[in-house]
Amino acid sequence: MQSKVSAVILCGGESRRMGQDKAKLQVGKYTFLEQIVRNIMDNGPDEMFLSVRRKNDYSEIKVTHIEDLEQNKGPLMGIYSVMCVASYEKIWVTSCDMPFIDWQVAEELAVYFEDGIDAVIPVDRTGKKYVLCAWYRKSTLEILKEHLESGDLKVKHLLGRLRVCYVAVEGLTDGSHKFQNINTREEYQAFTGQSDSISNRESCGKSAGTAVRPDKELHTDIPIVSFVAYSGTGKTTFLERLIPKLKARGLKIAIVKHDGHRFEIDHEGKDSDRFTKAGADVTGLISSEKAVLMENRQTDPEDFLKKIDGVDLILTEGFKQGPWPKIMLHRKGSGKPMPLLPEECLAVISDAEVMDCENLFTLEETEKTADFLFRYVQNTLC
Repeated sequence: MQSKVSAVILCGGESRRMGQDKAKLQVGKYTFLEQIVRNIMDNGPDEMFLSVRRKNDYSEIKVTHIEDLEQNKGPLMGIYSVMCVASYEKIWVTSCDMPFIDWQVAEELAVYFEDGIDAVIPVDRTGKKYVLCAWYRKSTLEILKEHLESGDLKVKHLLGRLRVCYVAVEGLTDGSHKFQNINTREEYQAFTGQSDSISNRESCGKSAGTAVRPDKELHTDIPIVSFVAYSGTGKTTFLERLIPKLKARGLKIAIVKHDGHRFEIDHEGKDSDRFTKAGADVTGLISSEKAVLMENRQTDPEDFLKKIDGVDLILTEGFKQGPWPKIMLHRKGSGKPMPLLPEECLAVISDAEVMDCENLFTLEETEKTADFLFRYVQNTLC
């Protein structure tokens, strides 16, 4: 590599899905962070940084620590904060949850970092973009600043404003092995082949993103949250007020309602109704403003939700028995017990007192609920 370069390891996340600091997980006799530093420092960059939440974090790692200029802004703020102080135009970015990434990966990708290219992003055969294991130019600093100021914290959304070269992971030396991203307890357990030794916080006081995970792993990158309550509690009214708050925060929202009865959304005698009655398994309608697909058959809810794309968050109304993280609504005047235990929930929305529950909101606190879900999405997708 001819020109001088900078590198940063992102360590400022809260590891909510893991439940403990990912940087300090063990891989052999080293922590993830120690292993990545060893992998990169040998024949590596001309300067190296750790992006951290607080400057005294990981003090045992003897490289320059850069604290996020603003807290709780996700990895994009970490990249921006390092760009502000980096000496060189080309900056290699990697995260602390990819312990097999080494400088060979950076060098192979750097071949594609030609003039006129703002970023080089690895992508695997499933289409997953490794935006936190990539090259970026310092000269994109103002674009990052504008993106952050707009309130959009997702790195993947930033790519639409950059000139990006995508490189297949499978074409890199040992790429399929090196690009292992360890985000959850289940992934770490599979990674180590050991029993799950990560502590599992049992109280409802867990932060966003550390709710009890389902036994069945869902193959979707879009976070799903189910709002559950007894009929008559006001789920629909609450969601009706919540959705505009989420939209105001820049999120694209899908919502799916569970209906325990038969329903019809078609109009008697219309062409689509006639197609359905003729035996079509799926009927579609498309106009210039909207489109709908009606599956005229039994459908597994998990399979159905996997078909949703182009949104940042999927909300469901109902599906109490479903595998997704849940937010429970409860009214003390209903005369009914809570439909779930608080410790089973991501958050509780209630006018009753719930002991030892950090993520507790009143039925009027749609703004706070929107803030909570916004942070949850950022920590899940980044």
